[in-house]
Amino acid sequence: MRPAEVVEARRRAPVVFVPVSPLEWHGPHLPLGTDGLHAWHVSVRVAREVGGVVLPPLFAGTDSLRAPGDGPEQLGALGLEDAERVVGMDFPAFPVKSVYFEESAFGLTVREVVRALKRDDYRLIVLANGHGAPNQQETLSRVALEETELPRVRVAYLNVWVPPAPPQLDPGHAERNEAAVMLALVGDCVCLDELPADGPLRYGDFGVVDGPAFDGDPTPDFTVRPEVDPRRATREEGEQILAREVEAAAERVRRELGKLGLPV
Repeated sequence: MRPAEVVEARRRAPVVFVPVSPLEWHGPHLPLGTDGLHAWHVSVRVAREVGGVVLPPLFAGTDSLRAPGDGPEQLGALGLEDAERVVGMDFPAFPVKSVYFEESAFGLTVREVVRALKRDDYRLIVLANGHGAPNQQETLSRVALEETELPRVRVAYLNVWVPPAPPQLDPGHAERNEAAVMLALVGDCVCLDELPADGPLRYGDFGVVDGPAFDGDPTPDFTVRPEVDPRRATREEGEQILAREVEAAAERVRRELGKLGLPV
């Protein structure tokens, strides 16, 4: 966008979206930028409905060292040995490592972007997140809270995915839903043939993990549950998922605009 286009878009709706997520391993079949691409495309679709400006993806993010044990987010729940040192999704067998920031450096990076945008005439800054790590979500939530300055500007933290149905907490990683979304958004970057043609997918071999495993309830052999196998993903299913995500995100943005007394 040229400056005059930004000014006009901001006049119609003083909203700016900041898609933010790391370059991260998403199996051999999905691009390393999966989370950021997801956040950016959802932001663009929401902006088409409610207005606003969308920044390019900020490929920055953080994750945690996985602790020993069999509980949620721990090594044993993913079929990994307690002696292994694993940050986020960088399991020992993977040939390409993710680009994770140390948590405080990530927070500072996002905060500086937000502060730069606050010097402009935006009333709502939306941190659109596509990455599921708990400390990523906590950091963005904290930045949003601390950088909000009412009544002038509100900073909102938004996960672009729709939460799974309880009791499941985590949406999973590189599994059927994410593969379907990527097929719908950037199909040329997806290659399901990089996965074996048949047979179970072990978490530690491919980095494809179902949500219950992250919650501490893996399958007995630490393989992906058949119903969320990414090899079953389709572009049509991805479009259905995206429609739900965009609807939920647009409604959230409208609510935030309403809190600021702006038309929705």
